[in-house]
Amino acid sequence: MLGKLPRLTQSSYREAVSQTVSALAAPEGLTDQDMAELIGASAATVGNARNRKGDLSPLPLLGIGKAFGPDALNTILALIGAKAVPTDAICCGNVSHIPVAIAQALPLLITLFGDNVCCDDDVRTLDKAGAIDTIIKAAGMMERRRNEVRLKDG
Repeated sequence: MLGKLPRLTQSSYREAVSQTVSALAAPEGLTDQDMAELIGASAATVGNARNRKGDLSPLPLLGIGKAFGPDALNTILALIGAKAVPTDAICCGNVSHIPVAIAQALPLLITLFGDNVCCDDDVRTLDKAGAIDTIIKAAGMMERRRNEVRLKDG
């Protein structure tokens, strides 16, 4: 079981699309027309989606992923308990490197967190060493696989 998800309705879908479009456009100062050109829709369609008055069809949704990266779709995919990942993310085909990468990160984690504090410098050091990304990618892959197994068993 993936846990309790909100009811999937047209309203919940429109809210997720609106949040996505608004969150992507605002930091870049994109107009509805700018966004429309990026995702392959009309400015009116983008405006309606942003204002929760209309839906985005699959092609503009895929256009969001293409223009802004797959994780730009996460607010929408959260409606079904999913996240998008790039194709070069850790996959399940060759997982033998995961324990090695985590083992390489452990001494640094032990050293930095040995004082029972996670300060800004610790985070910067772990980030620079790539330890945080290694752990996040491994956890993401394991979470996806766990959810797949739960769906099969469910």
